[in-house]
Amino acid sequence: MAGITRNGSGLRKKISKVLRQKFPDARVSLDQPGERVSGMMVWKGFEGLEQLDRQDRVWKVLRAKLSRDEQLRIAAILTMTPLER
Repeated sequence: MAGITRNGSGLRKKISKVLRQKFPDARVSLDQPGERVSGMMVWKGFEGLEQLDRQDRVWKVLRAKLSRDEQLRIAAILTMTPLER
């Protein structure tokens, strides 16, 4: 299937690039100890937003830019403001 990233490093890089493009100045830190990617995103733009709204924004971008298979390989991405870090 075209567009599916199979190796972990490639998927981590792709997720990071997608998030940084949509969320300017975000700090994205991702890890992949096994098959699934997880990590954290710190962005000033999350200030004043509930956690659910932050996740909705992040997943809207991920759903638009990643294949279904790639999306299923994401375990969790925590969303925080710089003050919460």
